[in-house]
Amino acid sequence: MVDADPMTIVAVPDEAGFRARLQRSGRLEDGWLDLAIDVDGASIGRIQTFVPPGRSLSPGVFEIGIGLCEDARGNGYGREALALFTDWLFDHAEAERVQAPTDPANVAMRAVFERIGWRLVETLRQLDRDWMMYALTRAEWRARRA
Repeated sequence: MVDADPMTIVAVPDEAGFRARLQRSGRLEDGWLDLAIDVDGASIGRIQTFVPPGRSLSPGVFEIGIGLCEDARGNGYGREALALFTDWLFDHAEAERVQAPTDPANVAMRAVFERIGWRLVETLRQLDRDWMMYALTRAEWRARRA
């Protein structure tokens, strides 16, 4: 995370907070779920749900973050991970809406969202940065699967 692209991470988490997240990784707890993205036994990134600082989420709403190692980008792994995770949240976590912010300059991530059926719902300012919020509702997800 120390070497993460500043476009994809707001700040490096504190050590104690990061250790606590690792302890619960793989389990959905209080809106948080951390998973590795694995290709042929190698970890190439991470995907998680999280509760954004200073903002609460309504029941059934999950905010997602994703990050891939630079050499893994552009191969469809992020798109596949996001599509699978989205399906899992609707199928197993009672999601009513999944959403994710991205930097306006992150054209690749915006294309991933649009390609799997998410839509731009708002632009917001948080932590002294502008973010584009993409989302998909349960109804939109069902229609996409039909």
